[in-house]
Amino acid sequence: MGPSFVDVVVGRITQGTKVLAERGYEKIFRQTFEIVPEEQLLKTYACYLSTSARPVMGVLYLSTTKLAFCSDNPLSYQVGDQTQ
Repeated sequence: MGPSFVDVVVGRITQGTKVLAERGYEKIFRQTFEIVPEEQLLKTYACYLSTSARPVMGVLYLSTTKLAFCSDNPLSYQVGDQTQ
């Protein structure tokens, strides 16, 4: 079952607030990912990453050298006996 309408609205508001606080997607991209000096952010997309546990709201970043996804809602998963 996917996220409810309220979850989507609250998630978008939260995401928008973070983008405003950080002064844009470009700054978040550069702080979050390891980048090379000449790398340029081309486009961002608000989206959901479909996982076996649940959809995860985040931002898909397309740069001149990578495609990356970042979310404020981390998922946990089992590796042997440990949860990561």
